[in-house]
Amino acid sequence: VLETEVCGLRIGDFKLVTFPGELTVQIGLDIKKAVNDPHAFVSGYTNGYIYYTPTVEQRNNKGYAQEDCDTLVAPEWQAMFEKKAIEVLNKL
Repeated sequence: VLETEVCGLRIGDFKLVTFPGELTVQIGLDIKKAVNDPHAFVSGYTNGYIYYTPTVEQRNNKGYAQEDCDTLVAPEWQAMFEKKAIEVLNKL
C-alpha cells in the first residue's frame, strides 16, 4: 500500500489540488473538466515525490517507456486520485 497526501488550497477564486506524483497532462485535464471551474488547477511534485504517475492506459503499456519502469502505482490509482481531487476542489 502506498499512501500519499492530497491537499487543497484556495485563495480568492483560485483553487489548487496537489499530489506528490509526476502527473500527466491528461489527468489534470480530466480533473479540470470534471469540476468545470476555470479557476481550478492541479499540481504534481508536491508534498514529496512518488515518481511517475501515468494514466491507466500509459501504465498498462507493455513497452519500455518511462511509465513502465519508474512508477510505484497500480493502474487503479488514477480513478482513486481523480475522485479525491474532484472532491477536494468541490469543497474549496
